[in-house]
Amino acid sequence: MKQTASSTPQRISHQLWRDLRSWLLENDPDAQRMLTWSDDGRGMPANPDALAGEIIWIILCAGRSAQAARTIEKKVWNAIRAGQPVVEAFGYRAKAAAIDRAWRERESDFAALMSIEAQDPERLVAWCKTIPFVGDDTQFQLAKNLGADLCKPDIWLCRLAGFPDKPRKPVKVRFPACMALCRYLAEATSDKLAAVDSLLWLACNKGMLQVSAEAGEIRMGEALAKRSIFATDPQ
Repeated sequence: MKQTASSTPQRISHQLWRDLRSWLLENDPDAQRMLTWSDDGRGMPANPDALAGEIIWIILCAGRSAQAARTIEKKVWNAIRAGQPVVEAFGYRAKAAAIDRAWRERESDFAALMSIEAQDPERLVAWCKTIPFVGDDTQFQLAKNLGADLCKPDIWLCRLAGFPDKPRKPVKVRFPACMALCRYLAEATSDKLAAVDSLLWLACNKGMLQVSAEAGEIRMGEALAKRSIFATDPQ
């Protein structure tokens, strides 16, 4: 199935978004789970262990696909539960140290998080940025996972919003544009911004939505064969 986005201020038409969303929900096994999580499954963690899990996942995701992160995640948690340094299971020393810290200091992190109002996304994002190995883009990913209704301005979403990979624009430029794109598309389906972001990300991850590193033409194409983002072991 080939289709080109119409020329809109946000580069993706409402019709293209509706077509893409419908196709994902009908054909991709991860889509409904992603949509349900984005609508109802996110929120402030119930306890320090749950918060540490969210932070650890974000650290693992930085710079790699969700599928690759899932495989590493299993090894990391095996090390944590065995009381071993994470570096023994995951050789990226800086990330391993950040993961060890997230687990070791989960009680104090949880207490700090609980002092933030749930409806104050700006403060939540700022707090997320204080976590070691949480960066300019992943601060928004962590805040989103903790319940904020916003997007992560990653490479894929930035391409969709019209930003080429290079030169990399500062996040203060990229984030508002990505939010505007998600807000525009949400008008067509009454989804939360986080849900639009999640399904756009899933479509790019699976190859159903295609856009070059130069942020050129946006196309819907045949989805690539790619394992579930929830699978812990490679197929």
